[in-house]
Amino acid sequence: MTNKRISHVMAIILMFIWSLSYLSIKVISEEVSPVLSAFYRFVLAAIILFILLKVKFPKEKVLKEDKVKFALGGLFGVAIYFIFENYAVAYTSASNVAILIASIPVFTIFTQRLVYKEKFTFGKMIGATLSLIGIIIIIASKERVSLLSKGSIGDLMALGAVFSWIIYNMVCSSFKGHYKVITITTYEIMWGSLFLSPSLFFSTLQVPSTKVVVNLIFLSIACSCIGYLMYVHCIKDLGATVLTTYINLQPIMSLIAAGVILHEVITIWQVLGCIVIIVGVTLVSLDGRLKFGKRKRVYNA
Repeated sequence: MTNKRISHVMAIILMFIWSLSYLSIKVISEEVSPVLSAFYRFVLAAIILFILLKVKFPKEKVLKEDKVKFALGGLFGVAIYFIFENYAVAYTSASNVAILIASIPVFTIFTQRLVYKEKFTFGKMIGATLSLIGIIIIIASKERVSLLSKGSIGDLMALGAVFSWIIYNMVCSSFKGHYKVITITTYEIMWGSLFLSPSLFFSTLQVPSTKVVVNLIFLSIACSCIGYLMYVHCIKDLGATVLTTYINLQPIMSLIAAGVILHEVITIWQVLGCIVIIVGVTLVSLDGRLKFGKRKRVYNA
């Protein structure tokens, strides 16, 4: 098997691992508060990554100018993002959260339009519209739609995670120094763990069950450590566009896994919303490759 094929297989395995993370969070949330579970997950990941960083790259240094960005990365990309995501999974179905999180690329293009004045191409306009329709289908798919219902709050929390990640990408898009990815990831996770640490004082501490411990280890090692290594390898070998297409598999895998493992009831509306969002995100991701630009249509509003 060639290196490219190995990377394609690795990307699919990675998406499967990450798709299961929502299920693990759901299991953990039954015993441990969402904020405390996020702290447990990332403090363990921070310890593992810090040891790896010091063993592999002991001379790696961080410039003073970038320390604030690492801290902000830990705040928005780890602490706030996973507070939103963990509460979302606790309040609504794991499959709903996975589907809504998949809309990040779409909301990113709206942010780029507002902040950087980037123009909407025809492909991005169609893709964004489809994804928004899919989100509406997911949120409105409940028998009784109410913004005050637990399920709707969970869906809104998932969208909060989406916007937190977009802010993270804007804040940490560039650094003064040149760092290895493990350096950036390690320090941001360390800062994130620090911001999550007050949960130790505001949550009821108890000895978690074996089931919860196993799921926490899975999230820390498989999703946060090994998953990051696989992601870096795949993005270098396949490129961001191809990998983004694979990321679209996550909500489908989560939907199936939630039904099989957690016995969540999967509705036809969830499936429809999932398909519409994925088609929309794919159009946004592949806009340049599909050559929508040939139409020479640009939307400035």
